Amino acid sequence: MASTVFKQNKSYAPLTLLVGQAIAQVTAICSLFMFPWTTTTAVIAFVTYICIMLSVTMGYHRLYSHNSWKCPKPLEYVLLFFCHIMMIGPAITWAANHREHHKYVDTDKDPHSPHYRGWMLAYFGQVLITINFKYARDLLKNPMHRLQVKYYWHVIIAYAGILAVIDPMALLYAWLIPAGFAKLIGSLVFTFSHRGKKPHSDTWVGLITLGEGFHDIHHEQGNRKVLWHTLDMGGQLIRMIDRNAKV
Repeated sequence: MASTVFKQNKSYAPLTLLVGQAIAQVTAICSLFMFPWTTTTAVIAFVTYICIMLSVTMGYHRLYSHNSWKCPKPLEYVLLFFCHIMMIGPAITWAANHREHHKYVDTDKDPHSPHYRGWMLAYFGQVLITINFKYARDLLKNPMHRLQVKYYWHVIIAYAGILAVIDPMALLYAWLIPAGFAKLIGSLVFTFSHRGKKPHSDTWVGLITLGEGFHDIHHEQGNRKVLWHTLDMGGQLIRMIDRNAKV
């Protein structure tokens, strides 16, 4: 399975993810000027954005990358789904990349250091980074994560098809626009929050990323800590769900 994931990561997957992310980000920016917003579509887009951002910080980051808390299975599937439709790649590749980042944070071996790798790659091009799968051996053994890799684009196409049947415009307000904003805003953590070759915490980034922007606290407290700040929404929700989580 590791070789299969590796081949996918080295062939079509990074380019298709990059194209998908680019379409979503352009759509998000254009929506500020051109989309015919209504109260209903704005609420759906906002809720979808919240779900995506919470899924990244609670799911891909704190659950899969750091094993920081115990997540009920039904909720885990929801978190995995919303991370999935953001088009940032499978949990296996995201977690492997992030664990390597923590091992070599802000050094020349950091896979997405804005200082050493360049701002453009850190902000837009994480999916182009070669993945060292030794950092995700636990996830490679998990059938759920192997299925996510195998059916990655099948799920996205199915979701797009369902939205198109319900309302073709839902492809924008219930998917591409919130996914695009999640990518544009979430990538600030890879760049702005790692300025000057060290992690930083910025309250405004922490608020709009629902916790990810409290970044130097995360690095200082260790991987097992789930609550990084009083305003860390993701950490507060985890504390409510998992009373045994280390806060």
